[in-house]
Parts: sequence; C-alpha cells; structure tokens
Amino acid sequence: MKKILIVAPHPDDAELAMGGTIAKMIDSGWDVTIVDLTDGEPTPFGSRQIRHEETNKSNAILGIKNRICLGMPNRSLEANLENRKKLSEIIRLNQPDLLFGPVLPDWHPDHKAAAELVEDARFEAKFHKTDMAGVPHWTPGMYSYYSTHRPSYDNPLFVVDITDYWERKIKAIEAYQSQLQNSVNQVSLLEKAEVVCRYFGQYAGVKYAEPFSGCQLMRVDDLRFLTP
Repeated sequence: MKKILIVAPHPDDAELAMGGTIAKMIDSGWDVTIVDLTDGEPTPFGSRQIRHEETNKSNAILGIKNRICLGMPNRSLEANLENRKKLSEIIRLNQPDLLFGPVLPDWHPDHKAAAELVEDARFEAKFHKTDMAGVPHWTPGMYSYYSTHRPSYDNPLFVVDITDYWERKIKAIEAYQSQLQNSVNQVSLLEKAEVVCRYFGQYAGVKYAEPFSGCQLMRVDDLRFLTP
C-alpha cells in the first residue's frame, strides 16, 4: 500500500485536477491524504460552512477519509517560512511515498505559492535538529497536477486513464456548487475539466485521462506498465 499526500491550494483544486486518479488510488487500497492549504474563502457564493459541507460531500463521493485544512489565508497565500514549516510537519507526520501539488506556470497567485511550498516543504521535511513535529522524511516521488488556471498545457510526464472513474470525478466537482456558480458567463469548471481530460485521453488511446508532470525520471519495474 502506497501512502499519498496531495496538496491543494483550495478545496476543489484536487478534485478538478486529479479527482479520477484519487478515486482510482483509493479503490486500489492506497492511503490517500489531501491537504487543503486554505479553506477557499472568501468567494462570491460561498462561506466557510458551505465550503466545509461541500468538501465533505466530495470526500464521500471519492472515498477520501483523510483530509486536512491548514487554514492559510486564501487570496494571499505565501511561500514563506511559517507556511513551509506547517506543510513540512504534515509531510513528516504522514511519511508519504508520493507527493502531489500544482504545476507551474499558473495564473492564480495562490497556486504559484502552493507549488513553491510543496517543493520547499518536501526538502525541509527531511531536516534533523529541528523543533518541527514528526520525524525526518524525504518523499521519494513528487509529481504535479494540471490546474484549471494553467495558461497552457505542455506534454505531461505521464497520464492516468480515468475513463472508468469519470462519473465519480464529475460528481465530486459538482459537490462544489458554490464554486460552479462563479463560472457563470464563462467556460465552466466542468467544461474545462472535460476538455483537458478528453484531450489527453485521446492521445493516450482512452476516453478520459488526467495529466501529470514531474522533474524526476519515472522508473518502470514491471514491464506490463509499458502500454501504448
């Protein structure tokens, strides 16, 4: 069983980017924890209570049992030492095998800060002689998911076939009704998610796929994973 830690700037970011992969991981018996850096508020149609209820609904749909909100400030998230320490402690306490966070470039300032925080906290989590909670830990694998705010889509390092999980991903996104209202008169979040997953799915020879990037090589031990 692999231990997975997924860091999201706001509630709904993880579902939008990799909701199908999350459900697939959980169904495979992996231990998945999501860390929302902020509670996502304020937004035009949301509130802390509404966002909390929506997040719980999404958790139930995907099967997420472990979710943490670090309460960092929405709209002014910073990759500072205080926030880096908070995330580093989560990594030390959870001891993940794989770490996921948003990819750069991104238009959203919170997403940019989150991407930097994930990378820096991964490094700091291995420190000795510190007052941080937990024990030193270096996460072996770190990969980045594609946000709906991403201005362009480069070739990913790998994609995950989520065709069988597409409906659960959509239902998880639909749990965030307060945020779907924000996209009135724009391309909706649901449309953006479908365009991205259909685009990468067709090149992978499947209907829907979620893309991921990374700065390290992926090792293949089982040649059965070398699929066209």
